[in-house]
Amino acid sequence: MKAAVLVEVGKELVVQERDIPRLGEGDLLVKVELCGVCTSDLMALRGEVTDYSPPVVMGHEIAAIVVESRNPDVKAGLKLTVNPMVTCGECLYCGRDQGKYCERRYGFGHDIDGGYAEYMLIPGEAVRAGCLIEAPEDMPPEELIFVEPLGCCLNAWRETEFRETLAVLGAGPIGMIFAALGRRSGLYVSVFEPLPHRRGWASGVADAVFDVSDEEVERFWDEVGGADTVILATNAPESIELAFKVARRGAFINFFGLFPKGNELRMELEEMHFKGFRFVASWAFSKWSLNAARDELASGSLSFKRLLTHILPLDRINEAFELVERREGMKVAVRP
Repeated sequence: MKAAVLVEVGKELVVQERDIPRLGEGDLLVKVELCGVCTSDLMALRGEVTDYSPPVVMGHEIAAIVVESRNPDVKAGLKLTVNPMVTCGECLYCGRDQGKYCERRYGFGHDIDGGYAEYMLIPGEAVRAGCLIEAPEDMPPEELIFVEPLGCCLNAWRETEFRETLAVLGAGPIGMIFAALGRRSGLYVSVFEPLPHRRGWASGVADAVFDVSDEEVERFWDEVGGADTVILATNAPESIELAFKVARRGAFINFFGLFPKGNELRMELEEMHFKGFRFVASWAFSKWSLNAARDELASGSLSFKRLLTHILPLDRINEAFELVERREGMKVAVRP
């Protein structure tokens, strides 16, 4: 089979010919139908995040079908996506459905081989940990790959407080998901985005769309009167200052975007005290949010398939990463 491997940080992925994984007792072999490209993978390639263990096959936004099972509880033919985080299930954090804090966690596409391959092994330990997320047979892979990103957003939504107005910074796929959740919740949603083509996408979802200039921030205050909640759906350094420019007093600010290691948040504490800002840094998902995302997408109450603008073969994986880096289109995926 073919697989795209992170061999060395700072270098392109290497498409290798590998043996199809052999199964042990309790393991599954799945055929990958589609795998979304996440910005965090691009950051790992650059060396901007440190939670990857090369050499490893990347890819964690997975749509797949079981083709071989040595697990009595799982039959071949099952359509699924995966919870890409394998946790112990026993610690304090696992008991709170906060497996992302589990000290024994490891991840598909991070520490063990993920979905940028024709076939993928799901260890029995991952099956026992509840990492299989079964999907309806008629659910297209173009929808199924959004379970993980939507699950991350739903988890962040539960950790965030809202009143009347929401400002989403960044109109990439994650920003579009947050904007859709805000509109569905009855909030007045404003999106800030520097790229014209992405502002065009946002105009079909948000109540108001702005670029990131000081003039547009002034227009935002004139027309909207500030944001009760700000979600940074980007890791652009300038978005940090923008967040405080658009936030009302007492605003809730969620630093959802994963900033490269080495960035710092500095603030005058007296100003923070009297303005009453509240901060959270939401990341990853929970078992609840992934199952909720699957149910939302399967029922059709939410759909993000239209955001999938580029599907490339595995041989062109580095071209897919370049599309993400240049922020062309919206969502990019590979079809092994």
